[in-house]
Amino acid sequence: MQPRTRAIWVLLFLACGFTVISFHLIQIQLVEHDKFERLAIENHLHPETIAPHRGAIFDNEGNVLAETQEVYDIRLDGLKMKASHPEINLPRIAQALQVPPQGITAAYNPKNRYALLAHEVDDTVVARLRALKLDSLIFDPQDRRSYPNNQLAAHILGFVDDSEHGMAGTEKEMDKLLSGVPGERWVERDARHNEIAGYQTRETPALDGYDVTLTVKMTIQHVVEEELDQIVQTYTPHGAYIIIVDPHTGEIMAMGSRPTFDPNDHTTFKKDNLENRCITDMVEPGSIFKIITLAAALNEKMIDLQTPIFCENGSYYYGGKTLRDDEPNGTLPVEEVLAKSSNIGFAKIAMNYLHEDKLYSYARAFGIGQRTGLFQGQGESAGSLSPVDKWSALSITRIPMGQEVGASPIQMVDAMCVVANGGRLMTPRLISKVTDSTGRVVSVFEPHVVRQVISSEAARDVGKALQQVTIDGTAKNIKVRGYSYAGKTGTAQKFVDGAYSHTKFVSSFIGFLPAQDPAFVALVMVDEPHAKQNQYYGAEVSAPVFADMARQVAQILNIPEDQPATPATTTLSSTSPSPL
Repeated sequence: MQPRTRAIWVLLFLACGFTVISFHLIQIQLVEHDKFERLAIENHLHPETIAPHRGAIFDNEGNVLAETQEVYDIRLDGLKMKASHPEINLPRIAQALQVPPQGITAAYNPKNRYALLAHEVDDTVVARLRALKLDSLIFDPQDRRSYPNNQLAAHILGFVDDSEHGMAGTEKEMDKLLSGVPGERWVERDARHNEIAGYQTRETPALDGYDVTLTVKMTIQHVVEEELDQIVQTYTPHGAYIIIVDPHTGEIMAMGSRPTFDPNDHTTFKKDNLENRCITDMVEPGSIFKIITLAAALNEKMIDLQTPIFCENGSYYYGGKTLRDDEPNGTLPVEEVLAKSSNIGFAKIAMNYLHEDKLYSYARAFGIGQRTGLFQGQGESAGSLSPVDKWSALSITRIPMGQEVGASPIQMVDAMCVVANGGRLMTPRLISKVTDSTGRVVSVFEPHVVRQVISSEAARDVGKALQQVTIDGTAKNIKVRGYSYAGKTGTAQKFVDGAYSHTKFVSSFIGFLPAQDPAFVALVMVDEPHAKQNQYYGAEVSAPVFADMARQVAQILNIPEDQPATPATTTLSSTSPSPL
């Protein structure tokens, strides 16, 4: 081949080669630029999630009920320790951690560069370790949810899982707002995956979670917790419930039940302990349901407080069954029918003045058979109220006194709040407001009127009758020193194996204080109290707890006394008349 020809072919070959290379360069730099940029980023840059700080939960006075603390996992770089006298420094580390030296020595491995020595230690321990000035120690920051008051308000607060996501209570209800929004940081690492600090790239900061303020007042919640513990110690019941509410706003000042748990201690996380029984449990309320029956009849203007009711001298045969009172009563005015808690009297009020449809309608209007919406999706019971076409011939005589109907403790509190709030049913509330980390208010939860259930006049008359219960009725021996109050006792037989038990009861008292201008409504309910000498009546078990608690709450709220000094609270004996 001639040199000239060979040169031409060489030039053609080089031209083709450069053309192909240029084509590929154009393809890479222009056409597929985004693709190769992404591959380069993936090879050299690594995304890391920046965890947000979970918001705190406060009571209505700013006291911390739940918070996230920064703690540290302590790890050991075995390779670096190998070069810095492990025989001297490992015992020093053990002393700073206040653990036996053998445990630290066993964890040491020159080939392990990330050995865990201690989990979630606080700042005090970290300070002791940093003072050792050992570059082999790794301080790995972690977030830990903390509940400073342990089991106080446990069912209200709930708890979080290991990823700090709410699993119950307020933690679950407000999880989205408390959690915040994670951020992202891209870092460049070398061939050994060590971060090259000088080459940090873009970063999207995390948005910390909002803080949540509850309607709960910690000082009142503390009183409730102490009373619940005393109930458990005295009666070893199947369960116990206390709820205190501002009837005018629906704000829950305190709420608790037993059994309970400590959200800091996962060993207490048993199913029965975790349930918020104030909203999940359904019980036949017994005589405290008579409040609804009386309110309905008064609102219909079919009766007044002086209307005479013949109570059949304590025994009334109807529908093939005999209905009895604890003591024989003849003709009583309606006010005394409630004060003496006559089952027969209330059966007759319902039969003669309300009938099935109106009794059913009013019970529904008071909220029976409907969820309140408190802690949605957390097992709240709707209660049980069968439609009229499912009633038996006896239902019109049994439902008025709280049998054949189921209600949760929170529903009965809401019903009493109707009476204490001029006939208006309020939505119960636990959340007061939401704020950001600077204290700026993000949202406020205002009181909400569900409906006007009864007239203010009817509510006032029911209140008068309830005060009479505490003056000369079933709670006459229970006094709240310095204060007037109104309320109703209840002793409900539990329905067991198809029949009403004569040994298992739900003892309750629900009331408000002061009697004329209620500042709070409170319910005390004890499920299956085990008492000496058959002292299981609501007037014996629950009313004294209400009285003791109510005075403390009144003092915390600075409610002026409206009664002269009275003797200390007393408990009725088992022979006291009609302690229903």
